Amino acid sequence: MNPEFRRLLLTEFQGYRLIALPVSLGAIFGLTYYLNDFAFDSGSSFVATAGYFALVFIWGTRQAADSVLQEINHKTWVPQRMSSMSAWGMGWAKLAGSTAFTWIGGFICLGVFAASNTEWWSTQRLIMSVALYAGTGLLAQTICFLVSLSAIQKRREFGRVHVVSYQFLGMICALPPLYIGLSVTGGEGILDLITWHGEYLSLPQFMAIFTAAFIGWGLAGIWALMRAELQEPVDPWLWAAFVVFAMVFFGGLRSLPVGPNTPIAFYDFPSIPTMVLIAGVFLIYLICVTEGKNRIQLRRLDGAISGRQWRTAWMTMPRSIITVPLVGLGVWIAASNFSDYTVLRGQDLHLIYGATILFALRDLGFIYFICLGRRDGRGEGIALIALALLYILVPETIGVETLDQVIPLFSPYGENPSWWTVIAPMLEIGIIGALLARRWRRVIRGPVDAGDSSPPATGNATEQT
Repeated sequence: MNPEFRRLLLTEFQGYRLIALPVSLGAIFGLTYYLNDFAFDSGSSFVATAGYFALVFIWGTRQAADSVLQEINHKTWVPQRMSSMSAWGMGWAKLAGSTAFTWIGGFICLGVFAASNTEWWSTQRLIMSVALYAGTGLLAQTICFLVSLSAIQKRREFGRVHVVSYQFLGMICALPPLYIGLSVTGGEGILDLITWHGEYLSLPQFMAIFTAAFIGWGLAGIWALMRAELQEPVDPWLWAAFVVFAMVFFGGLRSLPVGPNTPIAFYDFPSIPTMVLIAGVFLIYLICVTEGKNRIQLRRLDGAISGRQWRTAWMTMPRSIITVPLVGLGVWIAASNFSDYTVLRGQDLHLIYGATILFALRDLGFIYFICLGRRDGRGEGIALIALALLYILVPETIGVETLDQVIPLFSPYGENPSWWTVIAPMLEIGIIGALLARRWRRVIRGPVDAGDSSPPATGNATEQT
């Protein structure tokens, strides 16, 4: 047995817990059974669902998010990193071992949930519902653990606020597919279906596919981030593959019912190229905000480029820089193959697509400019606030909503897109690029500051997914 997994099981499955959990759940469900006239019905189903959420989505996500963070806070993580365990062995053991006890109670709750609905639901619906509960619970815990691993690439001090925020992110990713998948009444009517890559799937089926796919990618991300934490090289191809997968996955969404079994027509998603663009641009911002920007790693990148060590440069290249051309290529392929979807209200959307990617590139440069100005490299929050002001408040303040010549300086979405829609962000990229180059020469190529002697995280901050 994996030694780390065994250690966590011995820690979590302590004697009093093994007695307290089944006794507590037995008392709660026994009382519910008694109050419901000795029957399992909607009342016991609700109690079982509430218990499952408390155990798996609240307690379990906290355990997942805190599994490595508490090791860092207690100064026991460094000896574990020096062990002979592989990145995959350490990753799955931490995730599974820290949450195993919560799953014991979770499966008990799912059993009561199934017993409470056996008489009223079809077998197919019951199996799908239980699978969605279990799958989204695992997805939430996986995302929490993944986010915490990403966070330790930047910092080595964590409090309760950090753990709660990672829990929140995990639940935000998992609860919508659970809610949508369970929102149908069990029918197979046309308004219970979603169109995905030309196939009609029920909402539970699609959400099950979504959950399973992103659990797989989450586990791959855990493996890659754990390799980075153990100072093992991680090839950027894994992140590039995920970007391609996300654009293809979300680009296939064509229609979604507004409500289950309602006489409302299908709600059409944006066009295929637009969906590809949305998914790609979101990932540009996501990886730019989450990846490390430590000066030591950037100096390594600069030295590799100057010395024409292309393999090293590729391995240390920030993933956000790799993502921009990849998204541009994906949008261009989608727009070329689905040209019927690139016209909206008589307007050609190609210019808007190009301008959107250019704005993302401008913002990426701005975020790096701010982060390089801080010794710890953590200026993403300040940069995002500044960008929000630029996108929202500044246009409203100066009243440019009716001036087509000025709108492209603040947004790629004008009333009458023209070549100025693309030229304006290119000019801004030039300005940001000049400022960034100047700061790069001073900070990265200049004398090494005493505060830059070591990165905040002992793992390789740029060698991540």
